[in-house]
Amino acid sequence: MDTSRLAAEVEADPFEYLPVMLLVTRPDEAGHPVVEDCNGRFLDRLGYAREEVVGRRVAAFYTADSAERHRNGGYERAREGTYDREERDFLTADGNVVSTVVRATPRRVDGTVVGVVAVYVDVTRQKWREQQVKVLNRVLRHNIRNDLNLLHGHATTLARHEDEAVAASARVIGRTVEHWLSLAEKVAEIERAFEEFPTRSTPLSALLRETQTTVELARPSATVRIGRPADDDVPVSSRLGVALEELCENGVKHAERERPTVTVAATREGEWVEVTVTDQGPGIPDHERAVLRDGEETSLVHGSGLGFWLVRTVVRRLGGELDVGDAADGEGSVVTVRVPVASVGAVNDR
Repeated sequence: MDTSRLAAEVEADPFEYLPVMLLVTRPDEAGHPVVEDCNGRFLDRLGYAREEVVGRRVAAFYTADSAERHRNGGYERAREGTYDREERDFLTADGNVVSTVVRATPRRVDGTVVGVVAVYVDVTRQKWREQQVKVLNRVLRHNIRNDLNLLHGHATTLARHEDEAVAASARVIGRTVEHWLSLAEKVAEIERAFEEFPTRSTPLSALLRETQTTVELARPSATVRIGRPADDDVPVSSRLGVALEELCENGVKHAERERPTVTVAATREGEWVEVTVTDQGPGIPDHERAVLRDGEETSLVHGSGLGFWLVRTVVRRLGGELDVGDAADGEGSVVTVRVPVASVGAVNDR
């Protein structure tokens, strides 16, 4: 390959080599934007020849909704330099929709604004994936969950059967249904963790007490021992509670004793809060440690590690870090969570 020639071509027309659709426009007599030039990716993606595009109004290539938003002051904002990122949908020559995110800036010649340069990023596949995930989640939450609750009710009834073999089978069914209901709830939590939701701060001591109460109510035979933080009122994100509850629940569930104990300790180091959760279980398997440390998804195929993936997702969304180790006496595991101190009482969009 002639690399010098390729470099010269890129330098001469860099927009042809960027993964974006580019439009250069000017206003016509009525003030509507008209295509003055475009890059090859724009033509290829929409399926037009250059002569079919140049000289035509931009709105002619939009869907009806996008054209309306475009006419509703969008071009004026672009020429003024106040245009923010917006979504626009194009119609291809064969009638398909191409979804994009666009940024537009004024185009100047000798200091005078003569039009606009608009850069479009194709997000069609991403939007389709998001829609598919939403549909699947709705099916999971509504249809499957309803059926699981129905099965659980019948299993509970059969568990009281006078035939012990029937009752034993019903108890197995009941435990399996409870497992899948738990997974469904974790899926919903993970979905919420990925959304751009506002998260309020709360005093660390209050968050730890709430975690203790929630876990002990769900597991009456368990004890969550809370070490008093040196700084009771240090503010942390309220969403941290989701991760701590999951870690405590996991520690209690896997402890091989009738009355398990999980110990939670917290310290403040400057602008960071460190919380350690120590359990009495057999230790976290390597494949599940990989989920906590690296977000490794291989072990999630059969649902194993989904709770840990929720923990990692929440902590990472809060700008924090995770570490996994073994208890000092060799019995149990220690998970350490580090998150930034939150603004007092503030709502933080993350």
